[in-house]
Amino acid sequence: MRHHNINFIKLMQVCSIILLVSVPCYSNSTEQTLPRGVVAFSALVDPNEYTADGGCYDLFLQTTHGCKVTQLTNRITTPKLKLGGAIREPLFSHDGKRVIFLADYSNSDDRRMTMTGSLPYPNTFLNVWEVQLDTQKVSPVTKGDWGWRIFGWSPDDHYICAVYQIKQGFLEQDKPIPNDIYVWDMNMRKGQKLARVPNGVEYAFWSHDGKSILYQSCYSGNLYSVPREGGESNVLLHGKVGRYGYNFSPDGRKIAYVDGDTIYIANTNGTKPKPILKMSKNSYPPEYCWSRDSKKLAIVTNEPLENSLDSTNFRVYDDNTGKDGVVATLHESVKNPVWSRDGQWLIVKKWDAGSTEKPDPKTGWHMFRREGLLAVSVTDGHVVILKEPNEETKGLDWVEIAN
Repeated sequence: MRHHNINFIKLMQVCSIILLVSVPCYSNSTEQTLPRGVVAFSALVDPNEYTADGGCYDLFLQTTHGCKVTQLTNRITTPKLKLGGAIREPLFSHDGKRVIFLADYSNSDDRRMTMTGSLPYPNTFLNVWEVQLDTQKVSPVTKGDWGWRIFGWSPDDHYICAVYQIKQGFLEQDKPIPNDIYVWDMNMRKGQKLARVPNGVEYAFWSHDGKSILYQSCYSGNLYSVPREGGESNVLLHGKVGRYGYNFSPDGRKIAYVDGDTIYIANTNGTKPKPILKMSKNSYPPEYCWSRDSKKLAIVTNEPLENSLDSTNFRVYDDNTGKDGVVATLHESVKNPVWSRDGQWLIVKKWDAGSTEKPDPKTGWHMFRREGLLAVSVTDGHVVILKEPNEETKGLDWVEIAN
């Protein structure tokens, strides 16, 4: 395993913290009350090669009001933790008190330099870890070399759902690798395997009542359900191949999904499907989310434009009136829309990634990946920057706090 100069790493961490603290926050004067929150993100602290997609990262916390920055992990000063440098994809609990994230162990196999972060199995050697924000206690949750993926906290924050790839993947893999779906009791720190999915898990999420894990398998349009306490998986909704993106309204009465090139809304049992938006042939897969009162569906569509940046449309569909409209159009790459508590804003992650002709003077890299946070008004479409995309990052999450 490659060892880096400790003094150099400490210097890079200091420089990184100085850079983070100096990041300005922006807001536009408006009569609308801006959402306030906290951002968790992984940031580069050492550009020397550590994984196939970059150097070493640590986890940071930043407020959107005042931009106070707190470092949550420091693998150099806490060697007994055996926390590695491939820290990424933080996810807040719903109450904002805990963050789970992916990272390797410090004694992970050196093959991570060619495997971790590279397709087709970028999560190789990554495990689930947790940090409690009141004490900043960091601890591992899972073990395993072939890659964990996180699919969310239960509604009561008592459990998490995570999926494990049961064996090593290879570039020339000609068959899907089976995945095991686990539920972890985060208070007892006990995990239970719920199901083995032969063709792998495309995505998974919690049921509205937190009693089941819902998931879609690769190469299938069906939505399956497996009880949190264990038992057989059952088909919850039948769908043909090409149907994906199942998303239930908070009140549990409606479901949105994509079938082919069209977004539909139907009853929870799949009856009375209604097409609400037909997308262009060049569009990327859309993202959408229900408002907290289940009355509106925000839809973000993105399509490439020739010789220019992508065009991203923010639409709001009103399920009561059956009307929808574009509230904003940005030439930005964004993802993961979430409604603010008051229903006046859509919060999205801004994604800047690409390559440069000359290497970055800070990292020495030609490639870059930086994430920020935007708030888009659903009233008049104006945009407020909640966090600038200034640092090299490997994932960002946000939780809103009361004004």
